[in-house]
Amino acid sequence: MKNKRSRFLNIAVTLCAAGSVFAGAVANAAEPSENLDSYQGDEYVVTATRTELTTKEVPQSVEVITKEEIQNIGASNAREALRLATNVEVPEARTMDNFISVRGSSTKDVLVLLNGRRIPGEGALDSAGGNQYVLSRINVNNIERIEIVRGPAGALYGSDAQAGVINIITKKPEQQSVTVGVTTSDREMSNYYHFDTGKDGKLSATFDANFTKVRFNQWDGAAMSNFYGPKQFYSLDVDYEMDDNNKLNLYLDYENDDQAYLSRGNYTNRRVDKKTAALTYTGNNENSNYSANFTYGVLKKGQTSKDDEYKFWSAEVRDTIKLDDNNRLTVGAETTNYNTDKAGTMGGSIEGKSSTEYAVYVQDELKVGEKLIVIPSVRYNYHDAYGSETTPNIGTTYSFTDSQRIKVNYGEGYRAPSINELYSETGYVIFPSGYGQLIANPDLKPEKSKGYEISYEQEFGDTETKLTYFKNEKEDAISQRLIQTGGGLDVYQYDNISETTTEGVEFEIKKPLGNGFALVGNYAYLDAMDKENNTRLDWSARNTYTLKLEWVEPVKQEWSVMAWNKWYSDYKYQEVVGGTQKNGSFNTFNFVINKRWGDKYRAYVGMDNVFDTAPEDMGYSGRMWRVGAEMTF
Repeated sequence: MKNKRSRFLNIAVTLCAAGSVFAGAVANAAEPSENLDSYQGDEYVVTATRTELTTKEVPQSVEVITKEEIQNIGASNAREALRLATNVEVPEARTMDNFISVRGSSTKDVLVLLNGRRIPGEGALDSAGGNQYVLSRINVNNIERIEIVRGPAGALYGSDAQAGVINIITKKPEQQSVTVGVTTSDREMSNYYHFDTGKDGKLSATFDANFTKVRFNQWDGAAMSNFYGPKQFYSLDVDYEMDDNNKLNLYLDYENDDQAYLSRGNYTNRRVDKKTAALTYTGNNENSNYSANFTYGVLKKGQTSKDDEYKFWSAEVRDTIKLDDNNRLTVGAETTNYNTDKAGTMGGSIEGKSSTEYAVYVQDELKVGEKLIVIPSVRYNYHDAYGSETTPNIGTTYSFTDSQRIKVNYGEGYRAPSINELYSETGYVIFPSGYGQLIANPDLKPEKSKGYEISYEQEFGDTETKLTYFKNEKEDAISQRLIQTGGGLDVYQYDNISETTTEGVEFEIKKPLGNGFALVGNYAYLDAMDKENNTRLDWSARNTYTLKLEWVEPVKQEWSVMAWNKWYSDYKYQEVVGGTQKNGSFNTFNFVINKRWGDKYRAYVGMDNVFDTAPEDMGYSGRMWRVGAEMTF
């Protein structure tokens, strides 16, 4: 234990010293940059505390991906836009389209929101978490920004946010326009359409449609493939301004997938049909901002027919009250329900099962003098099968100067087993190592977690640096245990692992270089362990380095070029074919070139994994080109 602490201390000290030397050197040499706004300034975020604070004030580790950055990376969906986020993994492996990890977490510990509200997704009752699939379906043309919170956020958001929150914030209607776009790559081809009505009196609306065809991709020497075939996604977002202080929002979406996959020589269909409706009211007066939301979703899926039917609904009310100039109080209540009306080929014997949770939460945002912000919060949660649990959180930010601050954050989390984890008997699912059968365990216990982090931030002129140490401990973590091999499919069962820990260091630096150039680098050290077996968790790299160089044409900003390299060392994974545990090191070099013609036309061309260095046995597709074009009129 002493050696491990020394190792973390050495890494932290080395990074801090290196960052200071680098920042000091380049700060004096660089010219003023034409694209400074992308990298500095008091940027506001709303996800971390559910109130508007600057990134400098928020105690949690937060990151914002702007619409310009999404375009410059050549992302065709929200999932691809996350590829350069610090210590966030969205692997390009062909069997991991629904996988996302924050600081080595499992997918089910990362909550994905759309405009701050929950959205039921394809995996709503599965261990995969819930709505990670939606990341690949939201039209990036409609995204204003993506806010990422790394670290526990259970006090405000509940059990799905033990490791973090990803909030996709869409554009508001501005003026009448139609956008048509197409993207194509070795992986898939998509057509998307965005219609903006502009503001007509009190009404405004946007409509989006996305049609994607995923290409068939089979591993060499193995009778296995990705999910391939057509996908469709439609959404309607309507705003009605009752008056200057009160607004109603109606959101509807529909998605339909008719795909298949190859597993051990057999082709299996995968059909999904999902409908969502959400109604949100927001209002404000001189000292208060309040809201109420109700969301309802129906999910049908199956193999030969869509005979598994799941339903989801949630309701939430929240009020933020300004007590005085230095104190804001947020109070809220929330309830969620999952239930199964019927279950067929994929759901097993979970018909008629349901799960309901009720919660109330309180947060006090207190500014003490000019330098200190303290934000405690607590959530009381009641589960109809597991009873009550209280999860606190407290974060502080202390600013030594306007350019130098320290942040400390502590939070606890709690997650009861899902319906599928408890009752499903025939859940055929996709694992990083291939396809298998996943069965339930009615004896599962709830997960409990604790998270700690401390960060130091400093700006050297126009250069931003940040160093963070974090540790997350989870008791009774729910995972899949292999209980049977052979007979066509491996059989896994949900089980409680006694304890897992993820501990590490993050270092981030952003530097405008002048003449349109900017440099961004980050490093993450991660020690992710299964304490019961004293083994490292799969799909985690001990060291991850990312370096990005971007050029945006000064003044006109019609051309932009982005190139980045991502190195992984001591990466723990399972072979796609056979599931053998391996450790490896590799890097991927990627680039994108963007061209704009005014505000109406845009095109890009790019290539991922240019030197074809990602291991085939991890499920990576190898070198991949991609091209896209967009027209607005």
